[in-house]
Amino acid sequence: MTNYQDPETVLTVSNVPVKLLHTEAVKSEGKIFIVLNDSDTIPVVTINAPRSIVDALGADNVVATADLEDMNPDYTVPIMLSTNKYSDSITNISGSIRHVSLSVEDESKATFPIETTVSGNAANGYQIGQVTLDQNQVRVTGPVSEVEKVKSAGVSVDISDSDRSISTNAEIHLYDEDGRDIDIDKNLTLNIDKVMVRVEVLALKEVPVKIAVSGVPGDGFRLNGETSVEPGRVTIAGKKSTLETIDAINIPSSELNVNGRTANLVKTFDLRKYIVDGVELAEGETETVKVTVEIIATEDE
Repeated sequence: MTNYQDPETVLTVSNVPVKLLHTEAVKSEGKIFIVLNDSDTIPVVTINAPRSIVDALGADNVVATADLEDMNPDYTVPIMLSTNKYSDSITNISGSIRHVSLSVEDESKATFPIETTVSGNAANGYQIGQVTLDQNQVRVTGPVSEVEKVKSAGVSVDISDSDRSISTNAEIHLYDEDGRDIDIDKNLTLNIDKVMVRVEVLALKEVPVKIAVSGVPGDGFRLNGETSVEPGRVTIAGKKSTLETIDAINIPSSELNVNGRTANLVKTFDLRKYIVDGVELAEGETETVKVTVEIIATEDE
């Protein structure tokens, strides 16, 4: 007999998540599962109940579970539907799908080095220095077929217009063989999700290369005062406070001794030997200079 004061009606709820129970039943066998086709979300759940009950229910009251201990040989798991209140007053509850579909595979683990990509350009008069990570590897766990897709791991830091060093907790990304981002959330787990990255940003300064000469040429010869350094100026990089104390790169006289010489002294020097700790040659700068000290015969008096 129909209750005209409280007639039966229908409630539909969209995108109801399914809670998976007893997942350890699969994992204890050294296996791992992934959910296929988003089947752990029910597109539509339909509830038939008196209007007073329907009016009191909402999406949060719908409970959907799938117990992996009840998994079928084809790796489908029945979905059980209920509500967390007024369940005795509901005439019927049903979902547009009835099973969660799984793929069950052996578990796999792989370790990848974390590569760093620095994007953007530092502010004018600055360049990127050393890039360091507090951890340089990440361990990936998941089904064999999914782990095999991973070819590299990396983080990205943007240093656009920076005039000081940057430290940031960067999210780790996984990439396939074509460099495309892999969705980690669904099927893969990482032992760390983020890594601390420090990108050093160094100031630039152009300075002259200066030389000094020691010793006395051989009998009948003298220095004519002509020396050349090629290149005569180079750009160095370092902390701004350090660069303020440097006016030149000096090659000491002990390196240019002309004792007993009767011809020009020509030497090539590696500039990296003559710059202080904490300072380096700017990116793309030459590492060597050629020094020529001219020696000529003494004119007859």
